[in-house]
Formats: sequence, C-alpha cells, structure tokens
Amino acid sequence: MARKKTNKFFGVFKIFFSSIKTYFLYLDQTSKALAFPIFGQVISVALIFTVTYFFNTNIDDIKNSLPIFESTSNIWLTFFIILFPLFLIFIKAFYKYLVAFSSLNLLFYTVSNKKNVKKIDFKENDNIVKRHFFKYIILLTLVTLILTIPPLIFIAPLTGIFLCLTFQVFVFESDISAFSCISRSTGLIKSNFIPTIILLLLCILTTYMFLPSLFIWACEKISLYYFLMNNCEKLISLIQLDYLTNISIPVISDIIKDILSPTALSRHITEGTLSFIILGFTLPFRCCCFTELYKLYDSEKIKEFSKESDEIIKRAGK
Repeated sequence: MARKKTNKFFGVFKIFFSSIKTYFLYLDQTSKALAFPIFGQVISVALIFTVTYFFNTNIDDIKNSLPIFESTSNIWLTFFIILFPLFLIFIKAFYKYLVAFSSLNLLFYTVSNKKNVKKIDFKENDNIVKRHFFKYIILLTLVTLILTIPPLIFIAPLTGIFLCLTFQVFVFESDISAFSCISRSTGLIKSNFIPTIILLLLCILTTYMFLPSLFIWACEKISLYYFLMNNCEKLISLIQLDYLTNISIPVISDIIKDILSPTALSRHITEGTLSFIILGFTLPFRCCCFTELYKLYDSEKIKEFSKESDEIIKRAGK
C-alpha cells in the first residue's frame, strides 16, 4: 500500500511536466479553438461598455442629429438594437468556453492514448458535452452554489479541492447523474488528497499566479496596460458610486472610497481581464493535468469508457 502512495506522489510531478510538453505540442490548435470563446467574451463586453459610454456622453448631440432621435424612446431602441448582437456574441462565446471547459478533457485523453495524433477534431470532442448539456448545466450550477453560497463560502478553497475532478468524471462517466459526478470526485480526492494538493498547487502557481503576473508586466512594458486602464477609468467614471461611499464611519468610508475609486476599479478590471485571457489560453494545460490525474487514480474505470465515447475518440484522432 505504501508503494502505491509513493507512486502517486511522484506521479503528479510526472503528470505536471508531461502536460507542459503536451500543451505546447498542441498549443497552435488549442489556441485557435479558444480564440473566439476568450476574445469573444472580452471584446463583446468591452464594446457593450464602449457603446454605453458613447450614448451617455453624446446623448444631446444624438438628439439634435436627426429628427427621429428627438424621442428618448427611439434613442433607447437604437441603443438596444446595437447592443443586441454584442450580447449574442458574448452568449455564444461563453457557451463555447463552457463546452471547451469539459471537452478538452476528452481531447487530452485522445492524444495521450494514441501516438502521432497531429490534428484534432474539436467538434467531435465537443459532442460528448453537447449531448449531455442539460446535465452539464445542472452540474455547473451545483458546483457554483457549493462554492459561493454563504454558509460554505468560507471553506470554498477546501471544497474546491474535492471538486477538482468533477468535470473529468462528467466526461468519462457520462452515464451517472450530476450529483454522482460530485460524489465521485469527492471520493477519488479523499483517498488521494496529498497528491491532488501537490498538482493543484503547481497549477495555481504557474497558471493563476506566475503567467498572469508575467503577462501583466509585459503589457505594462508596452503601455497596453495603461491604455486599457485609462479607457476603463473613463467608462467607470460614468457610474455614480457616491451613494456607496457616503458612510458615516470615517475610517470605513475612506477604505470604501479607495476601493471603489475609478482608478482602483479600472486597475482591478484591467488586471482581471488580462489574467482571464491567460487563464483561458492555459485551460488546456489544466485539463491535461487533471485528466491524467483522473487516469492515475482510477485506471480501471478509464478502461470502461463507454463504446460511444470510444467511437468519438477514434474519429477525433483521425
């Protein structure tokens, strides 16, 4: 028994470094596949706020430009007509990102079990998620509630550890319910807690801390960071936050004013956006790591992968 645990302990380091190699091997394909889901969300949200900023700052000129805009209702109708396609782009990009969040696990199962897989059919890998999308939404909702509801939010980091194989279970054990996916993940992690913590920390340090910080630093060097921050600050300045900062307790009022100042908010939003881009493009790496971790913990179950999914894998690897 002790030997098995030792193998798993060293196995997570092997998984981490082999996943780096696999990630860069397919970086061009995964980056192309994730470009729209990531930038579609970022650009559509940026355009929505830009259009809002334009209408707010030029509403008087708009009213005087054409007779049809003399009516405020016509201005608002035009405003929503312009925004509607942007909302559709955001929804489509967000949907594709959600699908990729789980389908990438199947993708890396494919490339790790077949040699010389040069081209991957992402549509085929997405099918297993789309075919069970209703259950997937239930699973996402359950995971979100578990991590965000007030009684559990204080232990969310610990809870998140036990949920980190939930979407691997969803892909490879598609016949079980959303509740069972959570239960299975918890059971696997409970008996392999230390190795899971090690791999999780390695992923957090690299993809959640080091790479985003490096990217933000690079954007500062080329002044892109300040360009985004200044434009974001202009948009935030339209939002009236005075009612949130008018607190009678001086110390608390000063703290809230610092947190909610346009400069502070624009800095956090800019850094958050740049970090989201890096986190999005490193999603395949994390999926590769935890797919391999699932295989390490339950090698027998992965062999029982359903015939339908095996057919998808065969088509995806051609």
